[in-house]
Amino acid sequence: MKLQQLEYVIAIAQEGSITAAAKKLYQAQPNISIALKELESEIGMQIFWRTPNGMVLTPEGEDFLLRAKEIVESMHSLEADYSNRSDDTVSLRIESTLSTYVAPAVGIWINSFADTDKIGIHLTETVTNKIIEDVSGGRADIGVIRIPSSQLGVYAEQLKSRKLSCRTVTEYTMKLLMRSDHPLAKYDDVPFEELKNYVQILHGDDELSVFGKNCVNPEYSEETQNRLLYVYDRGSKMSLMNTVKNAYMWVSPVPKQAFPDGGVVMKKCSYANIRMRDLVVCKKTNENNRLIKEFIEFMAGFVEQSIGTEEE
Repeated sequence: MKLQQLEYVIAIAQEGSITAAAKKLYQAQPNISIALKELESEIGMQIFWRTPNGMVLTPEGEDFLLRAKEIVESMHSLEADYSNRSDDTVSLRIESTLSTYVAPAVGIWINSFADTDKIGIHLTETVTNKIIEDVSGGRADIGVIRIPSSQLGVYAEQLKSRKLSCRTVTEYTMKLLMRSDHPLAKYDDVPFEELKNYVQILHGDDELSVFGKNCVNPEYSEETQNRLLYVYDRGSKMSLMNTVKNAYMWVSPVPKQAFPDGGVVMKKCSYANIRMRDLVVCKKTNENNRLIKEFIEFMAGFVEQSIGTEEE
């Protein structure tokens, strides 16, 4: 039995088919099929039923999957804790939801190290559920997740069950980001109905209606937005903000350091009434790790100084 075989089983169970698992793992489909057959033959048990609707776990497969997850997560955690201990490199893997302040915070934190320090920081932007999965599985050291404040209790239980600790970084309502010469920049509180006349730039992986109802206002309707531009990387979003006439974006609070020239401004829109909360998470066993603890404290201080607190 090989660790890779267990990872294949987990991916098949999550994705529902060998084809989807192969795509997720960047593997050839025949390789996964052969590995699964060899594993089932080795343990003398059928893990999946092959059905017209995909791969379904057998009752024995359900139990096997639980144990496989425990083993894989333990191995990833072991690798994370003890790899590269032979050198003095400052190494940290950070995952975050799309955010305006995490990357600047990481950059300023890196500047605090001496010029002679070896640094290997990995910063990845992804979605909340994957961050939770990766931190609990040892594939990331720290995660910054975003949730509606009303769901804090639900997520707290989920994090507890995965042996993760959490700390609130900031709480806010979504804001509008636009150029300072945008026609709506004259408002202290932008009327929501005016937005339909301008191009909204949003991340390509976000479904507009879901994003709006979950992060802006429960009554958000896709029909209220006439002009949409979907973009799949942050660099292009900021570039298009400067080139698309009178464009705007919904964002989390922006740190002062992000736009020092004042060409872009952040504006309030009272229509955004869902309280959002960003949490920094790590494994409970890593709470007292010097580097992780140091970064979490730095992040909290950076947000307080650069963004501040938002009153109800």
